[in-house]
Amino acid sequence: MKIQVKHSLKTDVGSAFKLCTEQKSQEAIYGKLPGTDVKIRRDGRAPKVKLKIARKMPANPPPVLKRIVPATNEVSHTEDWAADGDGYAADIVVEIKGVPVKIVGTKALQPEKGGSSVQWDFDITSGIPLLGGVIASFAGDELRKNLEDEFKVLKASV
Repeated sequence: MKIQVKHSLKTDVGSAFKLCTEQKSQEAIYGKLPGTDVKIRRDGRAPKVKLKIARKMPANPPPVLKRIVPATNEVSHTEDWAADGDGYAADIVVEIKGVPVKIVGTKALQPEKGGSSVQWDFDITSGIPLLGGVIASFAGDELRKNLEDEFKVLKASV
């Protein structure tokens, strides 16, 4: 399953990059998002920044997945940021402990008229026979909801 989400921000790309990579900004953002026990680790210096973010997330899997997907999941992801043309891009890998799904993608910040854009592109797969498509679809729907939540917080932060 592929997911693409793009939004505009009313701030320049440099400010958007700081918002998406600085420790205090990330702590403020994740403090407003669903999840508990948030841990954020930042390494590197702009534009080469690596973030590792872990948290416990609630899930409401469909009945067919309740044996495979727990009601609360340990979710972690890494973001490897670098300069990309006039903007910035990060390679992202998401892990959900104990859930047989692979989530990889990118997050890009690019300048645009009136500010900048943030775009997420993800590929979600599961190799489980018969249920793999259902797992990938459920994970994709949850991811899309989380990206929309993150955008709302980013938008309110600029």
